Amino acid sequence: MSEGEEPEDDPIPDMSVAAATPLFYANVAQAYAGPYDLTLEFGHKHPEMLATQHYQPVCRVAMSLSHAKTLLPILAKLIANYETEFGTIPAPGFDQLSKG
Repeated sequence: MSEGEEPEDDPIPDMSVAAATPLFYANVAQAYAGPYDLTLEFGHKHPEMLATQHYQPVCRVAMSLSHAKTLLPILAKLIANYETEFGTIPAPGFDQLSKG
């Protein structure tokens, strides 16, 4: 940006950064909360692990509880939009967990 030029409201994202960011696949997620933050641990459970509680951790993400709470309605909206377009996503145990 040159001197006197206004910053753009919606800058174009740097796709080279996105391409260099690792992408992980997870089919298991665990959440741990402390007094000030939340840690999400994502993992992959291979078919031979199905009869056990074990999984291979692939990524951990830590954030403030405030950030996690801000993320909730964003995820809810994305899921609601998807379900509106494609139908209900099956999520075994969701009803029991959300009640309580």
